[in-house]
Amino acid sequence: MASTFKPPATQRIYDVCVVGSQLGGAVAGALLARRGYRVLHVDHDGVGAAYEDGGYLLPYAPAVLPGPRLLPAAELALTELGLATDLVRQLEPCSPDLQILLPRHRVDITHDGARRMQELRREWPHEAERLEAGFARLGRAFDASSPFLKALPPLPPDGFGERRAVGKALRFAGNAPGAEGEDLERVSPLAELEGHPLASSLAIAQRFLGYLDGPTAPFATTRLLGSLLRGTYKLPGSYQHLRELLRRRAEVRGDAATADEATAVAERLEVDGGKVAAVRLAGSPDSWVARVFVAATDAPALQRLLPSEEERSKTARLLETVVTGRQLVCINVVVRTSALPPALGDNALSLRDPDGGDGLENAILLQVLPARRDRGKGVAEAVPDERVICAGGFAPAGLRASDSEAVELLGKKLRDAVLDAVPFYDRHLVHESMPLLAARRTGRGSRLMPHPLYVPVREITLGVTGLPCRSPYKNLLFAGREVVPGLGIEGEFHAGVQAAAAARDLLGRKTG
Repeated sequence: MASTFKPPATQRIYDVCVVGSQLGGAVAGALLARRGYRVLHVDHDGVGAAYEDGGYLLPYAPAVLPGPRLLPAAELALTELGLATDLVRQLEPCSPDLQILLPRHRVDITHDGARRMQELRREWPHEAERLEAGFARLGRAFDASSPFLKALPPLPPDGFGERRAVGKALRFAGNAPGAEGEDLERVSPLAELEGHPLASSLAIAQRFLGYLDGPTAPFATTRLLGSLLRGTYKLPGSYQHLRELLRRRAEVRGDAATADEATAVAERLEVDGGKVAAVRLAGSPDSWVARVFVAATDAPALQRLLPSEEERSKTARLLETVVTGRQLVCINVVVRTSALPPALGDNALSLRDPDGGDGLENAILLQVLPARRDRGKGVAEAVPDERVICAGGFAPAGLRASDSEAVELLGKKLRDAVLDAVPFYDRHLVHESMPLLAARRTGRGSRLMPHPLYVPVREITLGVTGLPCRSPYKNLLFAGREVVPGLGIEGEFHAGVQAAAAARDLLGRKTG
């Protein structure tokens, strides 16, 4: 019997392979491509800048973006890539930077000190001076902590040399002008406001800005809340738009993946001699070989890519230390503009009780965005008299679309919470969509959660760090949000920049 001829599998060789769609991986890939290395980016779990439902392009989650030029790692990366000016042009300032909606108070937190003081005097006339003094301390602490992160310390430090480098950077920042000799690791600028409903509300707001669950660290408070006082922004495609911008720059600057490979799902990592040798893609007999691999996907997704014989390896055990406690569950409601209260801000934290915790039953973050119609072929058209209210709250991790009863219950809670903030919006409703249910499933490797909260189970430096940059495999680096989860988007940029530096150390400087 004649047998069907099967061509032999081929190898495609790169300097660097980035696996996963998280922002830190896009940063590392773009920087390495800019520096002349041949980069392959295997998207694996990407979801794109938006999803389509009912003819609209909708965000996966609300995302409050700080000014990138105030984040040292972001400023370094965007400047090197030539994107700093382009991105600033695309960012739309939020007004106010953050609005807090309480049962008896509505206050706009803005980077304009005079306006902020007016708000505080209107809502808490007898405590306004004390509250503004707390904001002033927060602003000074944010400025004083920037020299530390500008030194690009290794976070988290791995070994004596890196711990020494972190300590040196902390001492330098503590002695910088304006630092007043304060210990950046322990200074808590809002401690004197503890117990006040505004301070409690800001503590809840912090949860939506970072990726760590549990008690918040003083350094995280300084960076996350301090950035609010310098201005917040939004993008048409929310957080994922930023990542796509970096990916496109990598494709222009370097020999990055082709379109088909860039949207491929990784099936397995091949490990040989304590190193990752290659990645295999679903539906392909070929193997993609690289000298260095950068992981930018959720830890459970990366675990599933390891060969069966590596299930109890040091890397597998390290990934098991990343535990997701909760995840952000969201709803998008498209409404006519007339549904929006005139005083509703672009970013609003709605709380039923400032002391009621940060669960979905008490707290949701709303973001008002332009409504965009999907015209096909990547073209979006704004709808002049419609807006999207994207609202999210935290629920236990592990929720799946197949659990219809649980999803329906969460959807009802989200709708009720939106009604608290935007009364009678349902009378002006045009379309409603939950990303968990409506976003198309196209066989991706692992659906990327838009905003997980990790439970720290390892000793963490400064209360903000997680996985080390270097894995037990000699040539596998971590650049995902699990590296510096306590700093949110700033931590993702930091992880990407340091992964790019570590990759260059492994590869040697590119010449010619």
